[in-house]
Amino acid sequence: MDPFSKLPLLVQTEILFHLQSDASVKKVIQASPSMLWHFVTYKKSAIRYILNGIVPFRTSGDILSDALIIIDISDQASAKRYKETKFWQSRKLPKDFTVEQLQILWRFFTRIVLFIEDYTSKATSVYPPRAYLGIPDVVDGSGSYFKEQRLETEVVKFAALTNAERHRFLSAFTRYELLCKIFHLGDTDYEEQLATRRRLAAMCRDSDCRILLSVHEYYTALYGALFAHGANAWLPDIPELSRTGPSAGHFVPSDYGLLFPDNTYLDAREYEKDMDTNGLHLAQSLPSCGLDCLMQILVCVRKESWHDSILRTWLRTLPYSQSISWTKLLPDSLNETEFHCYSQTRVDQQGRSAINWGRVTTFTPGNQRHEKLKAIQLATYRQRAWGLFDNDRLYPKHTNHFPNFDDLDRMRREFSEDRFRAPMLERKHRRSQKWQNFEEVLYTPRTPYSHKEAIADRDTIVGHLGPSVRFFGAPNQKLPNNIREDWRQVAY
Repeated sequence: MDPFSKLPLLVQTEILFHLQSDASVKKVIQASPSMLWHFVTYKKSAIRYILNGIVPFRTSGDILSDALIIIDISDQASAKRYKETKFWQSRKLPKDFTVEQLQILWRFFTRIVLFIEDYTSKATSVYPPRAYLGIPDVVDGSGSYFKEQRLETEVVKFAALTNAERHRFLSAFTRYELLCKIFHLGDTDYEEQLATRRRLAAMCRDSDCRILLSVHEYYTALYGALFAHGANAWLPDIPELSRTGPSAGHFVPSDYGLLFPDNTYLDAREYEKDMDTNGLHLAQSLPSCGLDCLMQILVCVRKESWHDSILRTWLRTLPYSQSISWTKLLPDSLNETEFHCYSQTRVDQQGRSAINWGRVTTFTPGNQRHEKLKAIQLATYRQRAWGLFDNDRLYPKHTNHFPNFDDLDRMRREFSEDRFRAPMLERKHRRSQKWQNFEEVLYTPRTPYSHKEAIADRDTIVGHLGPSVRFFGAPNQKLPNNIREDWRQVAY
C-alpha cells in the first residue's frame, strides 16, 4: 500500500520541498507510485519550488548566474572565452528556466550544499582537528567517516542556517568554483599573473577575497583528510577539556595526543609529507582543480578503507605542476584593524573578557616566528569559519574556539621548549597510527619515492581510473585519469 496516495497534492509538494536533495526525492518517488506521478506531472513547478527554497530566485541573481556559467564551461575554449571577457558586468538570467536547466541547477546546488554542511559541521565541532580528518559521504549525505568509522561530528544542516548565512555560503562556494573553472592553475608567466590579479580584483571585493580564502582553506583541509587516509594517520580522541568544562584558551593534550599545531588545525601539507608524495605540493595545487575532481575522488573512496592504498598510489603518481594557483594571487593578509580583531582575547557568553596572567605576546610584523604563528592563526580561524556566521550560536560554549595570538604563542613555547628533544619528529609520530599502536617505535628514514616506482605503481591501479565527470552529473566511482602535465584537463 502506498502511504502517500491519500495525501493532498499540496502536502505531497511540501514533502518534496523538505526532502530538498535530488537523491532523497529519487528514493521517495521510486518507492511511491503516487509521489512519482505527482513529481512527473508537476515536475517543473516542483523543482522550481524546491530550488527556490535553496537559492531564492529573487535575491540570488549573482549566484544563479555564476552557476549557469560554471555549467556552461565544458572545455578549455569556453573557459578562455569567459576569462578574456568582462562577463561579470553584463550577466543576465533567462526570463524563464527550462525544465532541463532547473534539473541541472537543482543537482548543482544540492551538491554544493553537501560541502557547505560538511564545512559548517567541522567548523563548529567540539574538536576540529578530529572532525577535519573525516571524509564526507557525498552520495548519501550520511555524515563524515574516518576509514570505516562514522564520526560523531554533529551535522549542521543547511536549513539551520539563517537566510543571510545561506546566501553568504552559497555565494562563496559558487564563486570559488567559478574561479577554479576560469583560472584553474594559472600561468607562471609574470605578465599573465598580473593580468589575472587585475581580473580577480575586478570580480571580487576585499570581503569576497577573505571568504573565498576560507572556502579554499576548507577544501585544502579536505584534501588533507585524504592525505591522512593515504598515510594511515591516527584519528585522535576528543580531549577531555573539549568535551566538558570551561577553557581559558590553554589546550592540554592527552599523554599521546596530537601536538601543536596539529591539535589546533589540520595542516594538509604535513599529512601530505606523511604520505610521501616526493614534493609534489598537492596540498597547494589540488584544491584549485575544483569540485569535479574532488567529488569524483570522494565518490570513489567513500566508506571503503581498502581504497586508501589505491588513493595513495593515485595521489603519489600525479604529475608535478609548476603552475601557480589563482588563490595565491588574492590578498592573503589582513589590514591592521582586521588582524587586531584576531589578536584580541574573545569574550565569553556574558561579555566578560578572559584574563591572561603573566606574559602577553602581541604580533610584531616582520618577526619570522610571529609571521608563522599568524599563518597558523589565519588557517585555524578560516577552518572554523570565523566571521561567516551571523553570531556564535553554533559554536561550542565551553571552549575557547578561537585562540588569540598570545594563546598560540604559549602553546608553541610549551611544545618546542619544555617537553621534547626532537619536537618535529615527535609531532610526526603522534600523527601516525603505527606509532600509536607501538608498531613503529624507532624512526627509519624513508627511501625517496622514485619516478620509476611511480610509473610501476600507476600500472597497478589502471582498472580504478576513469574519465572525469562534472560534479553535478552522474557519479563516477573511478578516479579521474586525465590529469595532464599542464593540469588543465582536470576540470573539463
